[in-house]
Amino acid sequence: MAFGGVAWSKPSSVSCFPAAFQVSSFTLFAAGDVIAQQLVEKHGIHGHDWVRTTRLGLYGGLIFTPVVLPWYRLIDRVSFASKPASIAAKVALDQLIFAPFAVGLFFTATTLMEGKSLDDVKAKLHKSYTSTVKANWMLFVPFQSINMGFVPLQHRLLSVNVVSLFWNTYLSLASAADSEAPKQSIEKKGDEVKVVV
Repeated sequence: MAFGGVAWSKPSSVSCFPAAFQVSSFTLFAAGDVIAQQLVEKHGIHGHDWVRTTRLGLYGGLIFTPVVLPWYRLIDRVSFASKPASIAAKVALDQLIFAPFAVGLFFTATTLMEGKSLDDVKAKLHKSYTSTVKANWMLFVPFQSINMGFVPLQHRLLSVNVVSLFWNTYLSLASAADSEAPKQSIEKKGDEVKVVV
C-alpha cells in the first residue's frame, strides 16, 4: 500500500533518506486535503480549514512515515524464484496486514489530533473503517500489482505519488465526514427561538 506516497523501494534507499520521505508524506497528505477542501467541498480560500490541512500533513510526516518505512523494509525481503509470486506475496502481505492497520491508525490518530475522545474514535472507526479498507483494496491491489510488475523501480515512487495524491484526498474527505459540525446561529424573536443552520 502506498498510503502516503511512500513507494516500494530498496531497503538502502528507504533508510538513507527518511526525512525526505517525511517531507514527501507531509506534502502529499496536506495536498490531498487542499484538493478535498477546494475542489470537492468547495470551501474557497477564505473558508479553507488550514488547521485540518496541517493536521493531515503532520499525520503523514510524523506518524505514518515512521510506521510505514520499517514495514516496507520488512516486505522488501519477501522474494521467490518467480517474480509474479514475489509480487503477489508482497501485495497480499501489504493489503491483508498493513492496509487494515494503517486505516485504523489514520482514523484513530486524526480523530485524537482534533482533540476528540476515544468514544469519538470508536464512532469514526465504526462509521468509516470498513468502507475505507475496501476502497483501499479496490485501488491499491490492482495498482500495486501493475506498478511492481511493469514499472521500472526508479519510476515507482513517481507513479505511487500520483495515485497517493488522489487517495489522500479520499482520506481527507473520509476523515472530515461528521467531524465538522454545521455552523449554527440562534435567532430569538419574542418567545420564539429558532436555530438556523
